Amino acid sequence: MRIDRNKKLAGIPILEIRRLLRRSKNIYQWNVFFVQEELGVSIDQANAIIESLEKEGYVEPGEISRDEKYWRNTVKGNALALGSAAKPLRRDSAENKLVDFLSRVKQVNESSEFIYKVNKVTLFGSYLSSKERIGDIDLAVTLAPKIQDRDEFWKLNQEWIRQAYKAGRRFSNIAEELFWPQREVLLYLKSRSRSLSLHFPEDLKLAKKTKVIFEEE
Repeated sequence: MRIDRNKKLAGIPILEIRRLLRRSKNIYQWNVFFVQEELGVSIDQANAIIESLEKEGYVEPGEISRDEKYWRNTVKGNALALGSAAKPLRRDSAENKLVDFLSRVKQVNESSEFIYKVNKVTLFGSYLSSKERIGDIDLAVTLAPKIQDRDEFWKLNQEWIRQAYKAGRRFSNIAEELFWPQREVLLYLKSRSRSLSLHFPEDLKLAKKTKVIFEEE
């Protein structure tokens, strides 16, 4: 998804909204206080932002717990969370970035530095159009544990999280902590590229056209 960096939503710059949705992407559901804290706004402003996000289809109501309202990201919201404000790419530059990306996929699957592997990569979005200049390169990435034994993998997963804490990494919630071994892979695959937009497979629901460019045998 392309983002107009000059756009605002409920008076908040769209890049701040993107940051909020990125933070909430890996949380099952969140409340108004989460928005207040993340954006540094009042409760009334936070409620207005949530109302606008829901109206635009970026979030939807979650479960109600102890009479408190919760929300969660929609597929459209997750697409905005992963959207790019970078300048359009020439097709030849995009092709080179995709080759480099697939090289990193191979490295992840062969390396003992990651406990998740890439099972499948599906390309979608503007790259599959005939345009010479395209937006970001949208890739849906399917990950899977490298170890099949569930108990053994759970122990390894916990060890990976302990090592992350030891290295100085901090997590804002339990979801971020548990998701870290997967996020570690995605960060490596993205390699700080503003042109690569990595998605979960469920984000393909919005795609009109897709192409599998990698699938483990």
